[in-house]
Amino acid sequence: MKVHTRFPFVAAATTLTAVTCLAAPSALAAPKADELPDPSTYDGAIAWLPDTQYYSESHPEHFDAQTQWIADNAEQRKISYTTHTGDIVDKAPIEKQWKNADAAMQKLDDAGQPYGVVEGNHDRGATGLYHDYFGDDRFADQATRGGSHEDNRQSYDLVDVGGKQVLMLNLTWNMNEDDFAWAEQVLAEHPDTPAIVSVHAYLNTDGSYGEQGEEIFERIVQPHNNVKAVLGGHYHGVAHNVKDLGGGRQVTEILADYQSADEGGLGYMRMLQFDIDANKMIVDTYSPSQDDSNYFESGDDFEVDLSIR
Repeated sequence: MKVHTRFPFVAAATTLTAVTCLAAPSALAAPKADELPDPSTYDGAIAWLPDTQYYSESHPEHFDAQTQWIADNAEQRKISYTTHTGDIVDKAPIEKQWKNADAAMQKLDDAGQPYGVVEGNHDRGATGLYHDYFGDDRFADQATRGGSHEDNRQSYDLVDVGGKQVLMLNLTWNMNEDDFAWAEQVLAEHPDTPAIVSVHAYLNTDGSYGEQGEEIFERIVQPHNNVKAVLGGHYHGVAHNVKDLGGGRQVTEILADYQSADEGGLGYMRMLQFDIDANKMIVDTYSPSQDDSNYFESGDDFEVDLSIR
């Protein structure tokens, strides 16, 4: 068992534990990049970019810094995948915003770093620019790609995380019946592969379900024992639940969205780090452009029990 540098998050003896942080930036001294967990203490990692809409609109330097940091640190920090939980841009009809997003994500393409994106509500538009910039063509040569639905409206990747295969399922905003059916089929076809679901809106800041959160839980999460975690943004703040579904099964649900901070979020992103033998996921928050962590007073760095074996 590896020794971690974070204090563990312990779920209370109830069916649901929620940690919620609204809009109070931390006044504490924050960890810098070299104070993130030592990579020798975990086996693999996934980077998570939430709600970059205002970066694409007005502050592309933060978006660029995020993806450049991932590209530069992927080998050292064992980052095998990046998930973006939607609202890539703020105004879907404005192509300049898509060009900013394209330039930022191209840094991952150039570094050969696989990723998946979620279509958020701000990414929808009659112009179809989401599909022009982030449709199937963009991911045609990505080795992890398992499949997609309606030109990358939804997708999944099969990713090696510390030597274990993980299914990353990317689901669209405001899912229709075909979207649900496609996602259900993907999970049913991979019953023995641990799955992490990325959606745009799932948890509110108080840990309750928002938008289609409850329906996603009932149709995607609860019936499929291989679903281990759900990631979402949209709501301004952070929260997480550790949900006990009985029979020894737990699912971790996480909200992260920093867009209410200055300059659309100041570049804060999440790192999900996995200690496979200890069945732990270590969550850290870091801003490459600020070299800073812990934007909120609590709930930005924590550990949960989570097995990807």
